[in-house]
Amino acid sequence: MSDFQERTETAVTRWLLVGVFALGLVAQFVKPVGDALEGKTFLGGALLSLVAYALYSSVQRLIVLTKPAVRDRVGARELAKDFEEAFRGQSTVKIGFVGFTGETLVDHLFPLLERMKRQPGVTRRVNLQLILPDFWEPTFLPGKVTVDGKVEDDIEFRAFLQGRIREYWDKLQRVKGGLDRQGVIDLVVEFRFFRMSAGLKLYLVNDHLALEGYYNKLEKTGFPFSAPSRNVLDPQGYDSMLTRWHSSGGKDATDAIKAWQEYFQELWELSRDSGWQEPRP
Repeated sequence: MSDFQERTETAVTRWLLVGVFALGLVAQFVKPVGDALEGKTFLGGALLSLVAYALYSSVQRLIVLTKPAVRDRVGARELAKDFEEAFRGQSTVKIGFVGFTGETLVDHLFPLLERMKRQPGVTRRVNLQLILPDFWEPTFLPGKVTVDGKVEDDIEFRAFLQGRIREYWDKLQRVKGGLDRQGVIDLVVEFRFFRMSAGLKLYLVNDHLALEGYYNKLEKTGFPFSAPSRNVLDPQGYDSMLTRWHSSGGKDATDAIKAWQEYFQELWELSRDSGWQEPRP
């Protein structure tokens, strides 16, 4: 509608201005026409308003073109709404995730998947793909804070994170078992690991939504938590802001979504499979 309005306004304004120019020439050389227009102050004011409107519209369009694109910003705690919309009216839902342990993703998805046991709706297949840091290999972030303030690998903390990730896997497998017994929705869960530090947080929903952000806080935490004997540097991102790209946002948004999807696919192919087997229905 906006494109149609712009084309219509441009054409109408152009022809009216041409008409004003032609009428002025005729009035200059054809005396009866000039006499008829003489003293028509209202007509002059109307024509002046027309010219002012044309200038105003052009300036407004110039402002829109030069204004930087506004990207939607949301908090990680607001993801539930986007996931709700993804399951509304979609027979297949595919969600890709790159992050630290998958806690935020599982926290938001688990209630929705549990509800689908009672109210399956139109969704028949859900595919979850998670790429997480490979905490089965040495890493420096997260890691143990040394006496001189540096960071080094912490085997015990990595073991703790391995356990947390396995908990989220098992939690998704429990809800998968319930959906399998119901026989209406096919839930596929895949975990892969890549040797990287926890930095990027990325959510991809089908082909229409991408949310990107970062773990923007490094927290020194006493570990083991029950009886802390040392500090570990632990990335935190639950309250970080995410840039939200939706396909309805125009070319910039669709280009960003496509680029992130290509990045995710490349990272997926480079990552190692978890080797965890899903239980049979």
